[in-house]
Amino acid sequence: MSKVIPIASSVFPPLTSLLSLTIYLAAHPSSPIRHLLHKPAPIALPTHNGEGLDGSHGEKDPFDLEDPVVCADGTPIEPDKFWNSVWRWKLAVEISMLFPLVTNILLLVFTILADDNDSEAKQIAILLPSLLLPAQLVTLLLGFWHLGQNEVEAHWATTIHNSVNIFIQFIALSFIALLPSTPLPTSPVSLLSITIASSLPHTPVEILKTILPFLYIAPLFAILSIQRGPPLYLALDAIYPPKIVEAVPSDTAALDPTKANVSREIQATIPEWLLFGYATDVIKKGYVSDSMDVWDLPILPRSLRALYQYQRMKKVYGRPKGRLGRMEGLNLLWKLGKVNAAMLWAQTILAAITAVGYYLPHYLLKLFINFLENDPSRSEPAWGWLLCFGLFTSNAVMYIATGVEWSISSTYLQGRIKLQLNTMLFNKTLRKKDIAAAGDDKGLVGGVKEEAAKDKKKKEDKKDDTEPEEDEEAVTSKTQIMTLFTVDVDRVTEFVFHLFAITDSPIEIVVASIFVYKLLGVSALYGLLTAILSLPLNHFASKVVVRAQENLMKTRDQRTALMNEILQGIRMLKGETLTPSIAFTALAVFAELRYALNALPETFIQALQGFVSCKRIEKYMSLAEVAPVDENDGEGDIVLSSATFTWPRDDSAHVIDSTRSTATTPKNAFTLADLSLRFPKGKLSLICGRLGSGKSLLLAGLLGEADLLAGHVVCPRSMPNAMADANEKVSDEEWVIPNMAAFVPQQAWLQNASIKDNIVFSAPWNPARYQQVLEACSLTTDLQILEDGDQTEIGEKGLNLSGGQKARVSLARAVYSRAGVLFLDDVLSAVDAHTAHAIMENCLQGSITEGRTILIVSHHTALVSPGAAYIVTLENGDVKFSGTRDDFVASGLLAKLDEEDQKAKPTEAEQKEEKTVEENTIKPTHKSVVSLSGVGASEPGSETSSLAPEDEMTLINSTSDLKSKPPRKLIEDEKRARGRIAAVVWKTYFAALGGPVWWIFFLLALAIAMVVPVAEKGWLEYWTGSHESGHTVQFFVFGYAIITMVGVFATNLQYIVVYYGSLQASKKLHNAMLESVLFSTLRFHDTTSRGRLLNRFGKDIEGLDSSTADNFVRSIAYGLNVLVTLVSITYVGGLPFIIAGGIILVVYYQAGSIYGQTSRDMRRLDSVTRSPLYSLFGETVSGVAVLRAFGASTISLKYMMRLADTNLLAFAWSWTVNRWLSARFNLLGAVMIGLTAVAVLIAPGVDAAMAGFALSFAGTICHDMLFTDLKREAAEYIEPRPPAAWPASGAISVENLVIRYAPDLPDVLHHISFKVAPREKIGIVGATGCGKSTLALSFFRFVEATEGRIVIDDIDISKIGLTDLRTRVTIIPQDPTILSGTLRSTLDVFDEYDDADIYAALRRVHLIKEDELSADQGEDDDESRNKNVFKDLNNPVSEGGDNFSSGEKQLICMARAILKRNKLLFMDEATASIDFSKTIREEFSDSTILTIAHRIHTIIDFDKVIVMDRGHIAEYASPAELLRDHKSKFYALCKATGRTEFGNLKTLAMEAERKRKA
Repeated sequence: MSKVIPIASSVFPPLTSLLSLTIYLAAHPSSPIRHLLHKPAPIALPTHNGEGLDGSHGEKDPFDLEDPVVCADGTPIEPDKFWNSVWRWKLAVEISMLFPLVTNILLLVFTILADDNDSEAKQIAILLPSLLLPAQLVTLLLGFWHLGQNEVEAHWATTIHNSVNIFIQFIALSFIALLPSTPLPTSPVSLLSITIASSLPHTPVEILKTILPFLYIAPLFAILSIQRGPPLYLALDAIYPPKIVEAVPSDTAALDPTKANVSREIQATIPEWLLFGYATDVIKKGYVSDSMDVWDLPILPRSLRALYQYQRMKKVYGRPKGRLGRMEGLNLLWKLGKVNAAMLWAQTILAAITAVGYYLPHYLLKLFINFLENDPSRSEPAWGWLLCFGLFTSNAVMYIATGVEWSISSTYLQGRIKLQLNTMLFNKTLRKKDIAAAGDDKGLVGGVKEEAAKDKKKKEDKKDDTEPEEDEEAVTSKTQIMTLFTVDVDRVTEFVFHLFAITDSPIEIVVASIFVYKLLGVSALYGLLTAILSLPLNHFASKVVVRAQENLMKTRDQRTALMNEILQGIRMLKGETLTPSIAFTALAVFAELRYALNALPETFIQALQGFVSCKRIEKYMSLAEVAPVDENDGEGDIVLSSATFTWPRDDSAHVIDSTRSTATTPKNAFTLADLSLRFPKGKLSLICGRLGSGKSLLLAGLLGEADLLAGHVVCPRSMPNAMADANEKVSDEEWVIPNMAAFVPQQAWLQNASIKDNIVFSAPWNPARYQQVLEACSLTTDLQILEDGDQTEIGEKGLNLSGGQKARVSLARAVYSRAGVLFLDDVLSAVDAHTAHAIMENCLQGSITEGRTILIVSHHTALVSPGAAYIVTLENGDVKFSGTRDDFVASGLLAKLDEEDQKAKPTEAEQKEEKTVEENTIKPTHKSVVSLSGVGASEPGSETSSLAPEDEMTLINSTSDLKSKPPRKLIEDEKRARGRIAAVVWKTYFAALGGPVWWIFFLLALAIAMVVPVAEKGWLEYWTGSHESGHTVQFFVFGYAIITMVGVFATNLQYIVVYYGSLQASKKLHNAMLESVLFSTLRFHDTTSRGRLLNRFGKDIEGLDSSTADNFVRSIAYGLNVLVTLVSITYVGGLPFIIAGGIILVVYYQAGSIYGQTSRDMRRLDSVTRSPLYSLFGETVSGVAVLRAFGASTISLKYMMRLADTNLLAFAWSWTVNRWLSARFNLLGAVMIGLTAVAVLIAPGVDAAMAGFALSFAGTICHDMLFTDLKREAAEYIEPRPPAAWPASGAISVENLVIRYAPDLPDVLHHISFKVAPREKIGIVGATGCGKSTLALSFFRFVEATEGRIVIDDIDISKIGLTDLRTRVTIIPQDPTILSGTLRSTLDVFDEYDDADIYAALRRVHLIKEDELSADQGEDDDESRNKNVFKDLNNPVSEGGDNFSSGEKQLICMARAILKRNKLLFMDEATASIDFSKTIREEFSDSTILTIAHRIHTIIDFDKVIVMDRGHIAEYASPAELLRDHKSKFYALCKATGRTEFGNLKTLAMEAERKRKA
């Protein structure tokens, strides 16, 4: 060995340098050879029509986003100053390298000239300087090229090359200098053979060899002081969303362009990069700050930005042409590997190196203990010191390499792939057919299939054929698409995080096998055989884990641990003497092998889950896309020639399986057949027809959102990037773009932003046009009433606006846009008759839309048809009429449609009446400033609102003396805890884990598990150190086996107890949070985004399920391990080690405490910034048709990238500060090992067995260091519960009722009292803000009474549970709520009614005609086109009922109400798409009805009318009685409708009164 070590050390530097030079010449950007081999290609002009300068064919993809600012790391700050400083360091490297070169030349000369009788020794001595010389020359050559490089990429690559070269040379020379001249003792040293050698060099060769490594300190210091690049600045508004930029305090350093705000990683030195020193400033800031926000964190470099990664991934992945069959998933993995090849290669190479390197410290440990065995008197201390140095150095180098490997896996690979997949998925969402909204997820998606299968018993026998495998799971529903973003992407990144184990583990197993075979001989094969036999169990356990997911994941760990413990028990079956060097080295090797064996099944599990997710993602990426936008200048008519449309289908499914398609076949799908229509340019066209006739499908077809099965369509469509240039100024003459479209869907789609932002919608800002649009869309009055005007923040899905307000904001967005073609889907049905008339006159026929093509779907045929140049009537998928208005009237269709929809025929008098009822109110002199906890307005009668918009007027009138405030936020900023984790949080979690019995078992198992390692190593010490004890080998083996089995039991018991407690805690905390959210007040839901809740219940609960318990037990176990380790080593090392160990512990504690605060902030910030991203995913999935219609796809994609960058910022820094601490703890661990070895070396009383005992503990120390408080609603049930038949009659008594929305707000209802007799029909009327909707909400206790009470059938509703109240009282809101499932489960939620009752209810609301049969009575109907889906109760209802029109959903809601037959019914007829007042009167003749009325004629025949005024009941009597009082407010309301209409109303009221008396 004395000859091998110097030879190997001499050969290593030149090999490294030559390899470095080869790589440099082949790959370096500044390599002269590379410049010769890669000459720039000559510029070629296009040779084909449509070919670009780059050789590409076809048009540029509008989704090819570019932003040079974001795709660069940043703008350099004082670059000249930086490069001048760096040049000086480079020069210092070159000059300082000349001294080792000259010294080495002298060493070579003196070595050659030296007289040495041993020719072999002389040859070995000459070898070092002769081989070192080319390595030094390579270093100087690279340094010379280095001097001329002032571009970051080339400069940094050369810095790394030369740093490696100089460091290798320094380490090799240091090792050779320390190498003793005498051989390592391999047998016990005799006292007679001890010689004392001179410790000081005396020959020129020895002197030169000694000083040579010292001469390398200067160049090494200089090269390691060179920074990567200059400090950089990047404007925050270039990368972060506007909300964050606006929130940045003005004095924040990140806003100063003269100060660097990009991560110091881009200006780090090599040691800083290896030890993550660039995170030190962040950690210090986190330690001294109360909390950190986004702007406190340095911006990440471009490689961790969404746009840059999107460009790279899109270029490689391309656009799939269809399903890939068996290649699905594999293709995605291959493309991900191709994009991230450099990082994956770095990860793989590092994993291979570290897999071998992990065993170098164990080999040195064997040599050190062997040295102590053979030289107990320390007669050759030089070898001891060299081995101590080796133990420290090998551990330190391996820990640094492992830290870099983990950083690549966690921060870089996970972060990059997360960005790549999320951006590509979002891009696909903006391109793919909106199958989810079309309802083409029948029987396949998220619970719908299960519901359908439950109702069709015949499918039970074919379960194996109909139930898809996990990887064939449909991904078309909105929920499943969200799952791709929130779950599947994380699964893939988790797999990539563990990917290095595929390289690491097999190499470790091979190296460890060879090692233990060398140590133990044949007996090692028994242990290795046990490990091999356990691999099938690994596979079986991993399959169980995949099925059971996270809850059973740890069974695999325990099973593997059991096999390894048995392996350790078997490995000692020798009949020969067991020495400490063999025993403790084998122990360390097997412990290392355990990690490798554990990693394999874990990686296999991650791979299985990741591959399933890859298949799901790629399946989604392969879905059919909407047709590309054809060239159309928009100057012609919209023409359909024999066109046949159907709702979008997934045509890609036919590629791999034509027999089992997930698409609805044209035979069963609703179709519009053989349409030949011409909509005139620049004119208004009307599309009308009965419910379900195909009106919305026609608009979808023109927008490209439906499938064109046959024929031809010429229609302008917006390009995906049509709105990309939003900031340019445009004149009024150039405002309208003829070939740009806008779309107003039937169900208004709004973003969580201000009203102004929703209307402007990224179009250029034009104040005059904006004001004109507000007036045309009748929004000026609403904005005057709303406290913050157009700055009022709209909740998700517009939850805080009324249906009419949502529709008008949605319309205003289209009208304000630059679109030359407007597609309006039933927009007038969401507003009252007067507003509809005003919109028709001022907007659709006003100057704001002059010259624009408008296609409007409407039931208001009498209102719209006079202004229509072209009218189309559809009936069950066919064109019944197309032509002019005169022909339309002549055909008799106008009268027929009006008869079906009476409310679509407003008279002039009725228009006046509506203005009187709704808008005859005093305008506020200034905007109210009352705080409504962030809520500006709510939807009248909505089941998901907590404040009615009308009632803001009441608040305005009550708070006219308040001072103005800035616009409030409806969706409150997500809160995050600050500082240390509160004691109450720990207390809650500990209490959820279990009671006293659980804690007793846990502490007992933990104590046993802590004692076993001490007993195990102590027994080995006793075994190996007591050769003359008289005990047989069998005695020691039996004792060790007992200790091992106890350890197996204790370890398994510990994890069994912990995971049982963890499951209990997870269940309890999840249920507590779920209950808290479900039963929280509506105010909470109004002010909390769905993305935030999805984040809490998704990612956070997943962490609680899968990692919290593991981290909890590991933290406690590691803490106790540290304690046991320190006690054990102190026992061996004595006082010197106590002092050294105490100092190290202080450093540990300081590093940990500094890290803890920042780490908590990073994790909280990661969670908080994830919520807006989830919200945007949900918004986009719901409103993709609107985004595409407006040409806002690329704008939405850019915004998503900004949110992704914000979230990844917290994610990356969270991992970086983790690596910062890990690097320091690992280095301290290496120091601890070195100190322990030194303590053993200088303590003469410590023998080899005792040293092995101490060092085996020291080697493990580095591993060891390493919504429930919401304000809730009342109880669901209160005993005694009301009778089952309550309310039996429906009598109501309101007594002195006072309502306010919050304790610090004024009253909305003021001491109102009234009584309603059973079966009476009551109309509630009043001006905006009078309190109508608040009164309705109070009956459901959505707002609780401040004073007074409401009594229904002699029971005070405040004394009963909310469930009992809300299930016994029915409300029919304007926006019906329908959950996914089947028609049966939607109509009969709790399975209480027979099919006959359900069909009867459907007939009563005219969804089924009286002469139509149900599905089971007319099987032959399956062959008919456009069959009535309501005839089969097993037909699916997609999420939100999106596969039904708005009118159909309201009729479903009414049918549900008819089935319940409650004695008390509230209804809001303000924005109904249909007129169902006649049906309600007939079906609920025995019920008490309270109607919030917006048209007097709908309630003129009611028993009584409540006239409300500013929160008071102004009048309460029958309509006839109030009309007889000429001073009554009701009389004034009726008289204002005009003489003729007033007479009609009076006649109807008197006639109704006569009927009641009769």
